[in-house]
Amino acid sequence: MLRLPINKTLTLMILTVLIIGGLFAAAPLWGPFLTSEEMAFATLPMIGVAIAAPAFAGLCLLVRCQRCRYRLFWYAVTKRSHRDSIEWFLTAHQCPECGHSTV
Repeated sequence: MLRLPINKTLTLMILTVLIIGGLFAAAPLWGPFLTSEEMAFATLPMIGVAIAAPAFAGLCLLVRCQRCRYRLFWYAVTKRSHRDSIEWFLTAHQCPECGHSTV
């Protein structure tokens, strides 16, 4: 996981925030069992989007190749097929722009 030539600590921190925001945004699916309906259907999803949207933007803007500064997460979500974009990001080991590798 995360073999691309990137700042792995920063990337993992932002991915964690994105996942937490996504869980909150999905509160209508699990929230009614754990909290009030108002929290599950209004408050938690709004908080989730408020957390996940900046985290996604941060991944797109800040996750770059250490050599050429190419935006690797942005490449994954815009240039790769939607079926394999995240898988590619998590498993690729070479920058598609300059060829810099961690291997």
